[in-house]
Amino acid sequence: METPAPRRSWSWLGDAGLALLLCTGYGAPVALALGGAASALMTLISPYLTGVAMMLSALLAFGGWLVAGIKVYQGVRDKGRGGYMVALDVLVLAALPAWGLALNFATLSSSCRTTSCDPGPSMFRVLGARGIVGLVAVHALTALAYAVSRRRPARLRPGAELMVHAVLLVGIGLQAALAVQFADLLWALVAFPVTLPLAAPLVTAGLYAHELVARLRRRGVDALAPAPAAPDAVYRASTATVPATVDAPVHRPTLLAALVTAPALAGAYAVVMAAAHRRPAAAIEVFTDTCGHALSRLPIAHVVVSDCHYLCTVAARGTPSLVRPERLGRRNGHPILVNRQLAVANAFEDLLHARWPRFGRAARATYDRLGLPVSRYITRTWMADAVFLAMKPLEWAFYATLLLLDRDDPEARIDRMYR
Repeated sequence: METPAPRRSWSWLGDAGLALLLCTGYGAPVALALGGAASALMTLISPYLTGVAMMLSALLAFGGWLVAGIKVYQGVRDKGRGGYMVALDVLVLAALPAWGLALNFATLSSSCRTTSCDPGPSMFRVLGARGIVGLVAVHALTALAYAVSRRRPARLRPGAELMVHAVLLVGIGLQAALAVQFADLLWALVAFPVTLPLAAPLVTAGLYAHELVARLRRRGVDALAPAPAAPDAVYRASTATVPATVDAPVHRPTLLAALVTAPALAGAYAVVMAAAHRRPAAAIEVFTDTCGHALSRLPIAHVVVSDCHYLCTVAARGTPSLVRPERLGRRNGHPILVNRQLAVANAFEDLLHARWPRFGRAARATYDRLGLPVSRYITRTWMADAVFLAMKPLEWAFYATLLLLDRDDPEARIDRMYR
């Protein structure tokens, strides 16, 4: 008689995901800081070594991430997930939210205005400034309920037990709302691991839901367990343990009570926020007081600007590793991306206006007639790359002219452009 083949276990996949998430979440800030420091040091030594330093930093970071991931995976398989789950909880509930808030307020635009010269998709703030303190407070409360549930799996006093279940339900709802608000930015995960906080709501909702179901099953086991017999001695220690809950049914009365209590808690939060900010919808303004996202209410103002030029478009829409944007600049009050080619061309034009004003005006008029129509057709990355490469001979010619005819330092003139 054939023995049945052992059933394949997929637990290794969860262990690998846990290891990679931990290594990425904790290792990315360190790698970015070290890479930035190495690039800055190389720039001080020689600007031409910046690209080499960035490439070496990226290779070293990837190698370190891979080695750390393998080591953590081996630790999870050998010692279990216990200690590593604590590290995951700290990462997902504290580190990633703080990281995401920093990205939200430091890099994403709070203005709902976009112009015809803006490069690529506009990235607006996902969360508004109003109500962010209340949102953080609610998240902290749900994290506390999760920690209490993990630390005290046995039944608590009736009021505390009900609050733990209800607050976990509120946390799942909050993370679902955040996931919906972030949905249109999931494409930004291509900038992984910088944009790792975008995945935090999904992971947090999964942790909360898993803990809520496990706790409801524990209460289901408690309800089915027979009443304990009277102890033989008053001072005898209790031998009661928390039973296994893998196949246990959820405790429906507790679930129903939590489903009733959770909306009441959300309503109380809305009342407190409305009273504090003196606006009825203050509780949801952290989502609605934004533009361009799923729950946003503010309209986006599209401003048509007629003086976009194609070198600005190339610097913004080309492949970054090819066109190499260096910094932000301003043109007619609007922000633009500036790369070396754009700065050299503008410095050449600046030299023409300084030395030969009439010729400079004629060159400017010709450039305006040709540049704007061409820029309207640069809608793809490969088009911007092609224009960049086609302009390379002219860039070299402009730079050679600056070296020969500029009485001052050509690099100083180039650096002044679009400041």
